[in-house]
Amino acid sequence: MFLKSKKVEPDLHAELPDEYLLEVRGLSVNIKIEEDTLNAVRGVSFALRKGETLGLVGESGCGKSVTSKEIVGINPKNCASSGKVLFRTKGGKVLNLLTLEKDGTTYRALRGTEIAMIFQEPMTAFSPLYTIGSQLAEIILIHEPQTTKEQARQRVLEMLKKVGIANPQKRIDQYPHEFSGGMLQRALIAMMLCCNPTLLIADEPTTALDVTIQAQILELMKSLQNEFGMSILFITHDLGTVASMCDRVAVMYLGQIVETGSVRQIFHSAQHPYTRGLLRSLPKMNQSRDERLYAIKGVVPVPVALKPSCGFHERCERCVTSRCGKVEIPLTEVEPGHFVRCVLAGGNEVSE
Repeated sequence: MFLKSKKVEPDLHAELPDEYLLEVRGLSVNIKIEEDTLNAVRGVSFALRKGETLGLVGESGCGKSVTSKEIVGINPKNCASSGKVLFRTKGGKVLNLLTLEKDGTTYRALRGTEIAMIFQEPMTAFSPLYTIGSQLAEIILIHEPQTTKEQARQRVLEMLKKVGIANPQKRIDQYPHEFSGGMLQRALIAMMLCCNPTLLIADEPTTALDVTIQAQILELMKSLQNEFGMSILFITHDLGTVASMCDRVAVMYLGQIVETGSVRQIFHSAQHPYTRGLLRSLPKMNQSRDERLYAIKGVVPVPVALKPSCGFHERCERCVTSRCGKVEIPLTEVEPGHFVRCVLAGGNEVSE
């Protein structure tokens, strides 16, 4: 017998509940390229509570960065979006960010003061022509014009010290090329936190760093989150960092969320074959030197002219050909708070 949906997420409500800071509802982003259109994000929905960390996980090309940039409103002009992105401001007002003009006054006021984003490459995030201190102070002076240059400088010194940069009195007047990769990442975090945002989007923040510095940066982010009370949308392809950093996880594949739940649910009772494949790909402490790491066969398809189907069916070892490649699979609740987009969700067997 075919699996019947028990409950489909999300049960969209008219307003943003008080405990939520951000809610993405049915977000789709299509990118126009030459004569084709890329369906980069397809009906993505998730919510982020106040003070919570949500991990957005998946391979390169699955739509994680496009989703995050749409929240901040910095996708290029060839991107067309639909759905809703509801955000609660510090004043308590709920805005649908997709209705705001990208370069308008309201959106520009939100960036930096309420929503901040850490990008993948700290080496390219700073201008080589200006000192680190002047670039951090610029954020404060733009959003808080009543602040003097001396006051802004003192706040920058405090932030550099807070993120663990030694001798900030000297470093504030140095240029980006005088900083190491780890120091630039810390400076970038300091820049994003200068105006005390409520939402921090971290897009692969430790990709270019060695493992020791990675651990330090992650610990720093957790410490600053506790101090400032931020919510964090943590985007990564590294499940190891998700386990130590996040409260909940949303796994993306081919522009859709295929599984979402708490960290414990995802790591101990993953249901979707793609999530299980990602977990199997992690190296194990007791693994033999001669044993090869597991790899999911194939690659993420190009999201052009996609037909209604499970996006993972061509790579899935448990594909049910009579359904997976022919119909759209909804997110189904297999246990409280744990949703899976798979006909085999909940251990059900599906006949051909």
